Amino acid sequence: MARQLPQEQPGTQKPAALQLKDVLNQLKNQFQVDILFERKTVEGLTVPPSTVSKHLNLESNLDRVLRPFGLRYKKVNSSSYMVLAEKKAKKTAKADLSPESSTSSDPEPNPLKNLEQTEIAEVSTPGSATNRTAADRTLRGKVTDETGAGLPGVSVVVKGTQRGTTTDTDGDFQLSVPEEAAVLVFSFVGYLSQEVEVLNQTTLNVTMNVDTKSLDEVVVVGYGTAKKKDLTGAVASVNIEDTRLQPNTNATQILRGTTAGVQVTDNGRPGQNGSIRIRGINSISGSNAPLIVLDGIIYAGGSLADINPNDIESIDILKDASSTAIYGSLAANGVIEITTKKGKSGKPKFGLNTYMGFSDYAFLPDFLTPEEYLAARKDAEIADGGSVPFWPSELANIAANRTIDPFEEIRQSAPMSNYELSVSGKTDRVNYFFSGAYTAAKSPVRGDNFGRLSSRLNLGVQATDWLKLGINSGFSSRDDSGVRVDLGAVTQLSPFAQLYLEDGVSPKPLPMDIGGVPSPIMSNILNTRHSITNVLFTNIFADIVIWKGLSYKINGGYTRTDSKLFQYVPAYKPVNRLGSGSKRHGESQNFTLENIVKYQQNFGQDHHLDLTLLYGLYEFKNQFSELSSQNIFNDALGYNALEIGDNFNIDAGAVENKQISSMARLGYNLKGKYFVTLSIRRDGFSAFGAGNKFGVFPAAALSWNMSDEDFFKGIPAINFMKLRASWGRNGNRGVAEYSSLSQVNQSNYVFGDGSPTSVGLSTSTLANPNLGWETTESFNIGTDIEAFSSRIGASINFYQSNTFDLLLQQIIPNTNGFERFLRNIGQTKNYGLEVDLKTVNIRKRGFEWNSRVAFSFNRNKIVKLTGRDLDNDGIEDDDIASGWFIGQPLGSNFDYVFDGIFQEGDDLSLIPGAQPGDIKFKDISGPDGIPDGKISPDDRAVVNNDQANFNMGITNILSFKGFSLTVALNMRQGGYSSVSMLNPGSNFYDQMNFLDVPYWTAANPINDYPRINYRNPLGYGFYQSRSFVRLQDVSFAYSIPETITKRARLGSVQIYVSGKNLATLTNWKGWDPEFGAGGRSPGGNGPLLKTYVAGINISF
Repeated sequence: MARQLPQEQPGTQKPAALQLKDVLNQLKNQFQVDILFERKTVEGLTVPPSTVSKHLNLESNLDRVLRPFGLRYKKVNSSSYMVLAEKKAKKTAKADLSPESSTSSDPEPNPLKNLEQTEIAEVSTPGSATNRTAADRTLRGKVTDETGAGLPGVSVVVKGTQRGTTTDTDGDFQLSVPEEAAVLVFSFVGYLSQEVEVLNQTTLNVTMNVDTKSLDEVVVVGYGTAKKKDLTGAVASVNIEDTRLQPNTNATQILRGTTAGVQVTDNGRPGQNGSIRIRGINSISGSNAPLIVLDGIIYAGGSLADINPNDIESIDILKDASSTAIYGSLAANGVIEITTKKGKSGKPKFGLNTYMGFSDYAFLPDFLTPEEYLAARKDAEIADGGSVPFWPSELANIAANRTIDPFEEIRQSAPMSNYELSVSGKTDRVNYFFSGAYTAAKSPVRGDNFGRLSSRLNLGVQATDWLKLGINSGFSSRDDSGVRVDLGAVTQLSPFAQLYLEDGVSPKPLPMDIGGVPSPIMSNILNTRHSITNVLFTNIFADIVIWKGLSYKINGGYTRTDSKLFQYVPAYKPVNRLGSGSKRHGESQNFTLENIVKYQQNFGQDHHLDLTLLYGLYEFKNQFSELSSQNIFNDALGYNALEIGDNFNIDAGAVENKQISSMARLGYNLKGKYFVTLSIRRDGFSAFGAGNKFGVFPAAALSWNMSDEDFFKGIPAINFMKLRASWGRNGNRGVAEYSSLSQVNQSNYVFGDGSPTSVGLSTSTLANPNLGWETTESFNIGTDIEAFSSRIGASINFYQSNTFDLLLQQIIPNTNGFERFLRNIGQTKNYGLEVDLKTVNIRKRGFEWNSRVAFSFNRNKIVKLTGRDLDNDGIEDDDIASGWFIGQPLGSNFDYVFDGIFQEGDDLSLIPGAQPGDIKFKDISGPDGIPDGKISPDDRAVVNNDQANFNMGITNILSFKGFSLTVALNMRQGGYSSVSMLNPGSNFYDQMNFLDVPYWTAANPINDYPRINYRNPLGYGFYQSRSFVRLQDVSFAYSIPETITKRARLGSVQIYVSGKNLATLTNWKGWDPEFGAGGRSPGGNGPLLKTYVAGINISF
C-alpha cells in the first residue's frame, strides 16, 4: 500500500517542520507519480506539516508546498511532474502561505535549461557516497529516443549510490564512475527505465523506449473517470486538439470521420445539427440519436448547436452496453460525454481566438446548361413524334437569349466569423474558466443564416479540506432568422425561366407560367421570419469527502430553453392575397437532482475496489402557445398586428414527464492486470404503462492486461496489450408522453336541422397499460494494443446487438373500434467491426508525422415485426408499405430489378407498351412464385439498401519547428439511395430542367439511362451508390517562436488558415452523398458547404 503523508496524531507533539524534498518524495509515493527535481533547488527548504492535506489532490498540494519559495511544477504528462524554479528560492524555515506569496511576474523558465548536470536527490540512497575518489574515471555518453534524437533531462545514476547527473539539452551527459565495473540506471518520465553495465568504456550511448503505461490518458466513463489502460468497456476519445483550428460551428462537426463506429452526417446548413449514429440503427420508429451528457449532467432539451466547440476540453464516446448501461433507459444508442474546459494551475491565462472567412457550395446536382437544355428539348420532340411546348415567357427569353443559372440567382454573400475571449486559472482553492463568444455564418443560399452568442462559466472552490463546491453553466442565444429559398423549386427551373416581373424587382409568382413550379425566391424576398432560441444550462454541485476513499456528491442540474418564432406573409397584388402572420412561443425545462456516493480503496498492494452508487430524480416540462390570423389588410406592423385580421387560430399545449433512477457500479482490479466491472440501473418513467413503469438494465465486463504478464515480456515489439469482453442491456424510452393512455380528440358534427354545429369528443387511441421501453442487449469483444515503442496503437472491437420490444403499431381487428394498437413487439439486429488506428510514421530532427485511421462497418437487419401472417404460410409478412422486410436492413429499397435498356430489335412483350429506350426489368416471379413471362408487381424484390459497406476517416498531422499541417479525409463505400431527379417522367413537358446525364437515342444506344421522354410507368426508383471520398478538413498553422512572443508579453501566438469540405470524389448525382437526398428538394438539408477561414489564436 502506498505510504501516506505524516498526519498529526492525538496526544503527540507536532513536528516543527518537514524537509521539502521529503514531502515531494512522499507525494510521489502517495499519488503514484514521478516528481523530478534538482537537489540544489530544494536543499534547505522546509514546510510546516499542516501545509499538506490528505483531502486535496496532487496538484493542489504541489501548489501549496512550492509557491511560497517561488517554485512551480510542470506537468509533463498524466503521471509525471517536474519542479522548476521561477525565481531564486527563498530559504526560510517556515513557508508563507498567504495569497500574496504565491504570485510571480517572472517569465516561465525553460524546464530543460534548469536541468543542469548536477547530482539529483530524486534517486538518492541513504548512506551511499557521492564524492569522487581517486579510483574514479570519467564516462561520457548520449541518450536518444527511438528516432535517434537526443533526450534532455534524463536521470543517469550509478546504481546503489547517490552519484548521478542529468543529460543536457542535446541528450549528452558526463559522469564520474568507479574504476571497477558499475551499473548505470537511466530514467526519464514517459520512458522505460534501463540498467546498463559499464565495463571499461569511456563513452556510452543509450536508446530509451517509450513507456506506454505511464502515458495512459484519463477518459470520462459516466459518473467518474478512468485510465484508458483500466477500461473494461468500448470507450473512444476524440482528439480535440486536431480540430481546434477547423471552422466548426457546432460540436457535431467535430465528430465527422474521427471515431470508428460513429457515423455523423452534416446537413450542410450553418450552425445546424447533423445526425449522429453510434453502431447503426436499433429502432424502427423511435429515436436513434445518442444520449448527450454535458459535464456529468444529462443534456436533455439542449442541442449540440448551442455549445461553443472551443469550450470543449474532451469528448468521450461510450459505445458498448457495459459502459452505457449506467444510463439505463436513455442509452440504447450510445452516450457522448462532453467535458468543458476548466482552469489550469498558474496565473490567470487569457485566450483570444478569432477567425474570418466565407462559404461556398461544396457539392450541387449538375443540371443542363441552356444550350444542353434546348438540345434535349429537341431530342424529346423527335422521340415523342410531336411537339414539346414552350411557354410564352420561355419563348421570349430564348429569342432574347436571356438565361439564368438558378443556383446563382439564389446566391447571397456567405461570410463567416468567430470571436471568442476566455480567461482561466487555478489556485490551491479556486479553479475557474470563463468564456464569451460570438459566431456568425451564412450559407450561399438566400435566407439560410446563423448567429450564436454564447458564454460559459465553470467555477470550482475548495471551500475546506473536505468540501468542494462548483458550478458549470452555459448560455447561448441562437438566431436562425430568415426565409430560406425553396430549393425544390430551384431545381425545377428552366434556364430560360423568368424570376421577376417586368419591373425587375417584384418576384414573379410562376417563373415558367405554369402552376406546378412556384417561385423559389418570392417567400425569401417578401416574407419575414424571426427565430430566436435561448438556452441556459446550469449544474451546481457539492463534493464532500466523508472519509478516506469515501465521498458524496450532489448534482443539481437545470436546463431551460425558450424559443420564439414570428412569421409574416405580406399582401401581394400579383396573387391577390392579403397578409397573414403568426406568433409562437415555446418553453421547456429540465430538472436534475442526483446523489452520488463513491468509495475507492486499495487492499494491500494487489486489490483495488471502486464503487459508485446513484439515486436520481429527473423532470421535464414543455409548453407552447401560438396565435395566427389571415386577411390582414395593413402590413405596416406585420406580425405585431395579428388582431386586425380574421380567421384567428389559437393553439396551445403542454407535456411533462418524470423519471426516478437508481444505479450501482462496482469495479475491481487485481494487480492492475485483471479487471471486472459490474453495474445495474433501475429506471421508472412516467410515460410507461401503468403495469410496466420500471425497467432494469444490468451489465458486466472483464479485461486482462496481457502485456503485464511475465510470459509476455519476451515480445519486446508489443508494449501494451489488453483483451476486453462485455455484455449488457440498455433501453430506449422512446415513448411519447401519455401514449400508453386512451386519448380523445375533439370533433364537430352537423345534424342538418339548422341547429349550430355540435362539438363532441371521441376516443382516438387505445390504451396499453403494458407499454414500455425498447431494450437493446449487446455483446462486445475487443483488444487495445500499443507496439513498437507506442509508434503504433490500435483499438479493435467486434460487437453484436439485438433490440427487442420495438414500439410498433400492430394491426388489430376492427371490432375493437381501432385499426392499430401501439405495443412492444418488433426486433432488429446489428453487428459490426471497428478499428481505431494511430501511428507515428516519422519522428526525427524536429519533424513529426502522425496518422489516425477510423474504420468501421455495421450490418443491420429486421428480425421480427408485428407477427402478421395474412397468407397463412407460416412466415411472418413484410410491411411493404412501410419499407420493412424481415431479414433485410432498415433502409431497404423494394423495386423491380433493373436489367438494362430495351434496344432496337429486343423482345418488348415483357412490358406492354414498351419502346426501345425504356428500362428493361427482370422477370423473377409470378403469382405462383416462378417467372411467368411478364413484368408484374410479383417481380418486385429488395434490390439494395442504403447501408454503407464501410466508413473510414483518415487524418494526417505533420509538424516541423512551429509549423503544422492537418489533412483529414472522410469516405464511405457502398449503400444505395433513390435519385428521383433521374426520372425523366414529364420533366420536359413541364419545362423542368434535367440532371446532366446521358440519355438513350437510336444513335446513342446506351444501356444504363433510358430515353429522354421515358414516362416510367412502373415507378422505378433510379438508385445510385452513395460512395464518396471527401477532403474534409485541411488546416495549416504557424506558432510564432517564444523568443518573439515574450517580448510582447504574450504566452503564445498561432496564426492559421483552414478549409472544410474542399473536394469530393463521387458518382452520386443527387444533392450530396453524405445525407443522400435524391429528390428535387433536399428537405431540411444542404447543399453542403465549402468553407475557408483565416484566424489567430493568442494566449497571454
